[in-house]
Amino acid sequence: MKASISHRQILYGLTADTHFLKLLHQPQFTGKIEQVFNKAINISIDHVLYTLLSAQLDNAPNSCRLINTSFSLLTLKAGEPIVFSNNEMAIGENYLISFSLCKEWQQPNIVFNDKKIRNSNYLLYIAKQVKTLDLILSENKNSLFNYQGENIFYRSMSEQLIQLRLELIELLKSKKQQPLAKVIRQFIGLGIGLTPSGDDYLVGLMAGGLRKGHIIFAAYDEFHQAITQGKNQTTPISAITLEKALNQEYRENMQQLIQALVDAEETHIYSQFLEILNIGSSSGSDMLFGLRDALYLTHYFGENYVD
Repeated sequence: MKASISHRQILYGLTADTHFLKLLHQPQFTGKIEQVFNKAINISIDHVLYTLLSAQLDNAPNSCRLINTSFSLLTLKAGEPIVFSNNEMAIGENYLISFSLCKEWQQPNIVFNDKKIRNSNYLLYIAKQVKTLDLILSENKNSLFNYQGENIFYRSMSEQLIQLRLELIELLKSKKQQPLAKVIRQFIGLGIGLTPSGDDYLVGLMAGGLRKGHIIFAAYDEFHQAITQGKNQTTPISAITLEKALNQEYRENMQQLIQALVDAEETHIYSQFLEILNIGSSSGSDMLFGLRDALYLTHYFGENYVD
């Protein structure tokens, strides 16, 4: 590769997660570009999806942030080859990514202490956040969960999502494990775009409740079964996102929000909600619907304990 880099423009990695950096320690990996957007480039390496992100975006699983604030001026297109070698990455015919300045971003270990669910002050805090999210989401019309337009196709998906949401909440409240996997699986792939609404909802729900110490964690096996069996019915990038969520791996701003909720932080919580809301055209609002329901369930079970 060294003999062929003189004609290439060098780009620089800023931060990358552990999974991405492991690629650099292999003898050689090859792949291709899958999709190119202004602020993200999805690539496939050894049949696994990774993402190059602009410096303006936050860290995420299987990703590397580059020094570029936008990729709109790069001449890259889907199908172009990628080669890792000597701690560098040749991408397409015209670019080389150097990782000499790249720092590792590690997923934080967020611990939910089950004693919190018995604390009346914490439950008051959670109830307040549920009301805040209800207000934010009621004013946001991008989500299929809020769809009020005339498109019959969208309306049908919206009705399915709303019905499945009600069914899932009731099953989790009643702790009925047997039908859970079937209902969860029906969310997968339901919606439109790179990450359908049903998938984004599940990501938000898992972020808020599927961690050790939380009551919803009792349903982990059902979530795992549904996602393992249903991942082929959604997009590749969404399937990866769901699998990462099972392992409590999320993008950085979601991790920061969950930590704030666990710590009952008040100061920046509203702005952190808005950061998630602004992800994609509807992905953020769909994730917040899932997170809102996880908080609702936290409060529901907590009230039962306190009583």
